Amino acid sequence: DAMEGEALVIKCPRWSSSVKVTWYHTDTYKIIPAEEEGSRIFSLKHLLWFLPTSREDSGNYTCVTLFSNNRTKSFNTSVQVHPHKQGVCFPSQIRYPNDTGRGKIVCPTIDNYKNATIIQWYKNCKPLQEERYYKKEKYIFINNPIKEDNGYYTCQFIYTHKGNVFNVSATRIFISEAKHFPLPPQILFPKDKDVIEVELGAALSLKCQARLGIKVQPIAVVTWDVDNIPVKNSEFSRFHEKTRFFQGHEQEYYRETTLHITEIKKEDLQANFTCVVMNEMHNTRATVTLQLKAQHEVGLPNILLITGSLVLLVAIAVSVILYQSFRADIVLLYREIFQPRSVKDDGKIYDAYVIYPRSQTNEANFVEYFVYQIMPDILENKCGYKLCIYGRDIYPGE
Repeated sequence: DAMEGEALVIKCPRWSSSVKVTWYHTDTYKIIPAEEEGSRIFSLKHLLWFLPTSREDSGNYTCVTLFSNNRTKSFNTSVQVHPHKQGVCFPSQIRYPNDTGRGKIVCPTIDNYKNATIIQWYKNCKPLQEERYYKKEKYIFINNPIKEDNGYYTCQFIYTHKGNVFNVSATRIFISEAKHFPLPPQILFPKDKDVIEVELGAALSLKCQARLGIKVQPIAVVTWDVDNIPVKNSEFSRFHEKTRFFQGHEQEYYRETTLHITEIKKEDLQANFTCVVMNEMHNTRATVTLQLKAQHEVGLPNILLITGSLVLLVAIAVSVILYQSFRADIVLLYREIFQPRSVKDDGKIYDAYVIYPRSQTNEANFVEYFVYQIMPDILENKCGYKLCIYGRDIYPGE
């Protein structure tokens, strides 16, 4: 998460100088190129830069790491850009937990920006000016912290890139004593208005996970409602909940409640399933609905494609059979229909030489009739060939 109009850099994890990293928009698959003149969003090795951020930058981004063995690994990250609002110096989502009680408060994310300079520290949105705060290059130190020092500390620093100066701010929580510290409840999943695909008769588990504060919270509620009726008060034996809690690496307190549905019925498709989260500061909720999984039916375009392919295959098979059975007839018919309009002048006097045995028999008379009448009529008059017939065009001794 980031504030609108500030610089933002995102790192692709598990990066080393021996791998190649490509960034792209998860939803559109559009590759984010390297820095060009005037570009606001660009990639640089394993880093994705926004200089500065804009509200339309909110969305999902993916980095793909190509290793030396040609194997790839992809990582997804979500960016949410928050607008500046009057009276709100930082949104609740842009808060970095800090459970230390020893007085050292490090400026979050400053190591991501080379040669960045802190210009101001704030506590609960008011500038720090008391002498008991020792300001260092990347952190402040509170001498002998007390309960009144608990609160939200914001560091504001500047980052310079090619002569352009960008603001960056980051906020974290400081707790001086070993006790709980509530945060505005944040539902990590599901997202509000999510739609989940289901199958009738199948079982389903819906998980709701929320962050509620630092260390164990005295009031921490994460539960499910079905059409605004708590599951624990529901008459349906198909619904039951199971809750667990855990702590993050900086002692953030999380609760996760799973709604188990033993069998999905039609009436569930019309119901609203709401995760309700509450602590001593606030309450929030996220509602999801169910819909049937899309049935993969064969549509009209696919039917037409299959039918056309079958007709084409049958036509080809019939054509092959007809050609094999009536090949000679087809050739003669072709020659009769497509008679040559001209004879190619290739320098030859004749195209073929015809010679036959001669004798005084009835069979010989038929052969002569075939040679002198039938062949010239077809090959010369109809097909355009030039024949040299022994006895007609050339005589013995020539």
